[in-house]
Amino acid sequence: MVPSPSALIVLLASVHAGSAIFGIVLVVLYGVGMASTLTAIGLLLVRVRGRLGILGATGRLRGTALRLAGALPLLTASVVLVVGLTLAARSTLGVL
Repeated sequence: MVPSPSALIVLLASVHAGSAIFGIVLVVLYGVGMASTLTAIGLLLVRVRGRLGILGATGRLRGTALRLAGALPLLTASVVLVVGLTLAARSTLGVL
């Protein structure tokens, strides 16, 4: 797990203000919100892929739907890879 800089700032500011419990509650709620957002996006992608499979089975846009459904895992993996490489490059340049 990688700590979120914004969550750390909220926690440190709340400790400085004398309300550490409030800061902990905020950080926990931030984590729950992040997890629920990522889960919702993942479920949406699974549902879209399922719908494309149904379109392909019914014959409407069969070829396009099947190609797109087959390419979704590659497309999402590519996005994750590009974002990861970009973040790694930015952090490497920041260290140098």
